[in-house]
Amino acid sequence: MRALVYGAMNPDLVHVVDRLPRAGEDIRSQTSRLMWGGKAANAAMALATWGVDTRLVGLVVGEDPLGDVLLEALQHRKLDTSWIERSPQERTRHCVILLTPDGDRTIVCAGYDGARWQHVPDAAWDGVDVALVDGFGGRTAAAVVAAAGDRRIPVVWLDAPSPPPVDVDLVVWSRHERAEGEAAWLGVRGRNVALTGGAGPVLALWAGERIEISPPAVAATDTTGAGDVFAAACAFGIASGWAPRRLLGWAAAAGAASARGGRAALAGRRAIDTLARGAVSP
Repeated sequence: MRALVYGAMNPDLVHVVDRLPRAGEDIRSQTSRLMWGGKAANAAMALATWGVDTRLVGLVVGEDPLGDVLLEALQHRKLDTSWIERSPQERTRHCVILLTPDGDRTIVCAGYDGARWQHVPDAAWDGVDVALVDGFGGRTAAAVVAAAGDRRIPVVWLDAPSPPPVDVDLVVWSRHERAEGEAAWLGVRGRNVALTGGAGPVLALWAGERIEISPPAVAATDTTGAGDVFAAACAFGIASGWAPRRLLGWAAAAGAASARGGRAALAGRRAIDTLARGAVSP
């Protein structure tokens, strides 16, 4: 299986703190680490972990030290970063994450205003079975979705605009990131849509059928990127030809596993298979 993932990528500086600070307060972190981040990078690393040959493209990365940090962090034998465009005229975007022991987090992203998004080379589509596109890329992301459609490649569109201007196989939204998410979900009947809600149930409209899946209960340690991993699992399931309930149950388990172990310890397929048995469909 081969996937193309398009969208945001940046290094994350993650600080683990006892609690989130109050306004004007100085605090110290327990630990800190630099790692990959951005919706597309999170999804691509998940797919690579599951053994999918994955190509990552999207945000133009600067020829600067932060860009070097990002590409080094993305090293994985199943992840092809050779298609990523770098430019000396761009600065690499970054995010700072404050993470509490119970998995809650606050994210500050720098530099995405005015970001430049790359064109996907025609050769990058060769052999691709499924595409995942995140909504950060705006019109460029929509053009990538359309290009995949022209090639009859199924697409999962994470955080697509509402309503999506291009038909895709699945739109994934988060109720936590979109206050109007449920209303938007109800407004696109006729399209396949999955609406995530953290530890709450996944709601979906699939081929006109309403589906509700309760993810398995886990003790969360880091919820950063769990929704991106959910979307990656949906792309994996679509490329595998799974039925909607199986796909959504596995994706809910993948997101829960990510929240439990964090992105630095992404669960493999076997562990997700085990956890998926706890995903409940009423």
